[in-house]
Amino acid sequence: MRPYHIKLLMSGFLSILFYLGMTYLSKEFNWGEGYADRPIVEYLLLYGGLFVLYSLSVYWTLKTSEDTRSIWMIFILGLVFRVILIPSHQIQEDDIYRYLWDGKTFGSQINPYKYSPDQVTFFKQFMIKEPSKFRSTYDESSIRELQRLATLKWENERSLIFMERINHPALPTIYPPMAQYVFRLIYQAQPDSIIAMRLGFLAFDVMAALFVFITLAALGKKKTLVIIYFWSPLIIKETFNSTHLDIIGIAFLTGAICFLVKTRFLAAHFFLALSVLGKLYPAVLFPFLLREQWLRSGKKISGLATSTFLFMGTIVLCYLPFLDIGAKVFSSLKSFSTYWQSNDSIFALLVWFYRDVAGIAPKGPVGLSYDEPSLWAKGTVALILVGSWFYLLTRKETDSSESEHPAMNCLRHLFIIMAMIFLLSPVQNPWYLAWVVPFLCFFPGRSWLLLTGLVGLYYMEFYFDYQDMQEYVAWIPWFEYLPFYLLLGWEWWRRTTLMMSLKKTRLEVKQAP
Repeated sequence: MRPYHIKLLMSGFLSILFYLGMTYLSKEFNWGEGYADRPIVEYLLLYGGLFVLYSLSVYWTLKTSEDTRSIWMIFILGLVFRVILIPSHQIQEDDIYRYLWDGKTFGSQINPYKYSPDQVTFFKQFMIKEPSKFRSTYDESSIRELQRLATLKWENERSLIFMERINHPALPTIYPPMAQYVFRLIYQAQPDSIIAMRLGFLAFDVMAALFVFITLAALGKKKTLVIIYFWSPLIIKETFNSTHLDIIGIAFLTGAICFLVKTRFLAAHFFLALSVLGKLYPAVLFPFLLREQWLRSGKKISGLATSTFLFMGTIVLCYLPFLDIGAKVFSSLKSFSTYWQSNDSIFALLVWFYRDVAGIAPKGPVGLSYDEPSLWAKGTVALILVGSWFYLLTRKETDSSESEHPAMNCLRHLFIIMAMIFLLSPVQNPWYLAWVVPFLCFFPGRSWLLLTGLVGLYYMEFYFDYQDMQEYVAWIPWFEYLPFYLLLGWEWWRRTTLMMSLKKTRLEVKQAP
């Protein structure tokens, strides 16, 4: 057994102990109970320990050649980590209750975008107190649907408890169609089951890991770099404890990347469409896939037309069952875009600049923003994103080195865009960063790997809130993001200096007699 194997086993077994500790600790996080006594700091110590072990494992992997035994160890231990967390209680997260309700609603042949949980809860009260307004609001078909949903809510104790735990109950669901199909499938397999949802997510998670693994092989990179994804504490915690749905879209995005590298462009566009149907913002990557197809398939317009039709058609087809209510499908998305702001870095600084430096009065809501400074901030980040998107899309293709796969330039651009979306977003929840993690298997930058650990400090906001120490909340993003930005800047400076040095050396060689 090689020294690398021994190190990997030691790191894996220690990680197992930490995940067992996390599962045990999660029992102290009971919904609606004992907020001030929740062991959030202890959880963060466990998460920090896991991140240290993960970082060491990634470092050893980067320095060691691959072999079959290492690959099996990475996959088996990674699966063990996940299995340990599947029965755990959610730590500070409750989105899962919305997923279960959406699956129940859609599984009962009712449009999940049509009614909010509050409409279901209070419709009888509304009917009794304001009968005329009630009749003008709902037709007979809607009344029957609300009655059916109310029956489902009260069909058993677990259903009632889970429905009452849904956050933002005044809003209908925001989650796109692919998520709804997955929720429905899991509901039909096992209603009101958090474990069933996590097992369903496990299928997508393994699919993502396999696509990353195949892509690494196709790029000629070490396949053991899949450890960056499969051992990531961020991916494991946010998928199998917090139970966030992002893994659905991530799995299809890794599939799109895999097929792109293998020049199977129709499959790449189909999988990207499915990723968009899991969460909307990967749609910005579509033109990059078209550009890569144009450059690598003989510049055939017919191929681009077919891919565009497939991409658009898949999205429209999956939305069709929900469009009987028209634009209301996107009503909660509008509310999210207008009012949500959480754990942000650059966006928060822009809001501060426009409010406190430029002196723009915080009046609102206005447009898709809760006030004018945030509207200016959104306009600024939109300009940065659109400018960067347009620059990368129209940038002249640089010659890849002989050892680099032709698709690497395109993958680099996809990585940059997804990374910028996260960094400039008003909402930088930890699970949003999970979309960047698969790209780190191809571009393992230290700064981004560090951020997957530091972003866990997001949960300190709950601790300070429960302890009546809100004055410290504003400092959390500084500890999350400042080390990352400093390291990112250093990496950029180092890479730029190296490239300039190489260019100078090449020029001197050319000029030499």
